[in-house]
Amino acid sequence: MRASPDSHSPQPSALEPTPSTPLRLRRCAAALTLGALSLGLAAPAAAITGQLNAQITLTSGCIIFGGPGTVSGANFGTLDFGVRPSTFVGTATAVATGGEGGGTTQVVCSPEVSAINIAVSPGNHAGQGTSGVGQRAMSNGSAFLAYDVYQDPGHTTPYPLSSAVTGIAVPITGSAFVLPIYGLVNKTTPNALPAGTYTDQLQVTLTF
Repeated sequence: MRASPDSHSPQPSALEPTPSTPLRLRRCAAALTLGALSLGLAAPAAAITGQLNAQITLTSGCIIFGGPGTVSGANFGTLDFGVRPSTFVGTATAVATGGEGGGTTQVVCSPEVSAINIAVSPGNHAGQGTSGVGQRAMSNGSAFLAYDVYQDPGHTTPYPLSSAVTGIAVPITGSAFVLPIYGLVNKTTPNALPAGTYTDQLQVTLTF
């Protein structure tokens, strides 16, 4: 009588060949076992190396310092001569303030710009002020107060009515500087003018 196999002895797996397994089947089983093992290994990642360039081109230019860089319809501010009695005789001066950058109007240009050109229009009432010195005039209705705008704070050289002043030196290249337009009211007559606010509007063109 043959003894029954021990139910606790290990049994061969489906992929494990036995001595009675034909050679061809044993080779297939070995190949399947190696394939199953290879599935658990990650293939090495491929790599691409090289260089990436960065580039920007900056152009020459000038803007109102502190502003958004507007080049058309820019706000250069106001020449505010303050408050005077209507009977005053003498001078009142002003620089442009309250423009796009706030405070005193300043200009900043790229470092290679060493000189600029500025044209200031005649305004709306040129030649109509008879109460003092100046080619331009501010108006309050039908009343006019003469004034002018100058290239220098000493008020020695006024801006022409119909042409640009060229070659105005930039004080420090690459840094902000005060817009070189200086207003002067020089009322030389004692005649009182009507009380009120006198205004004018000038077109300024700055080229470089």
